[in-house]
Amino acid sequence: MRKQGELALPGEELAVIEEFMPGDGTYEDEGKIRSAITGKIFYDMLNRKSNVIVVKKSPLINLRKAKYMIGVVDSITGENARVSVYAVEEKNVGDSISAILHVSQIANKRISSISSYLKPGDIIRAKPITSRIPISLTTKPNDCGVILAKCSICGTLMTREDEEHLRCPYCNNIETRKIGLYAVKKNGRKTSQKE
Repeated sequence: MRKQGELALPGEELAVIEEFMPGDGTYEDEGKIRSAITGKIFYDMLNRKSNVIVVKKSPLINLRKAKYMIGVVDSITGENARVSVYAVEEKNVGDSISAILHVSQIANKRISSISSYLKPGDIIRAKPITSRIPISLTTKPNDCGVILAKCSICGTLMTREDEEHLRCPYCNNIETRKIGLYAVKKNGRKTSQKE
């Protein structure tokens, strides 16, 4: 179970149906309560409901000093991925901020195609390179990359197989991604690449 007050992104598991019922900003998926929106986790212990509450946009978010951003890959065209940034460090930005991730900024090795390492719908942790909108991002640092991904065949949340591959626990599909240290779960729990 995730901690009260933590930032939750769409699709993240918060609890199981035996513990809580879905409340505001959440839904039930195969016995698991998942976040439907970006916001702070709130557990209503009296009514046994798991909620995600939208936090109002912080009036001043200094993009120049931001160490990392959390966003969703919207689309991939040519050598660029369009990303909607929803959080700067741990601060929810309310309306998304437009960002671009170029193929040369995905990994510390040559990549011929973005779609080999990212897919639309992936949630990524990235470092901003510029502070002008659209923000240029990089996922080259070890702590950056895909943090949550769904199977492109069946839509099930994927788990980490190794340093570059994710496996679907439902259909056993294996896909390549640029995975960061704060990455995708392995066997249903958070992991670091060192495991």
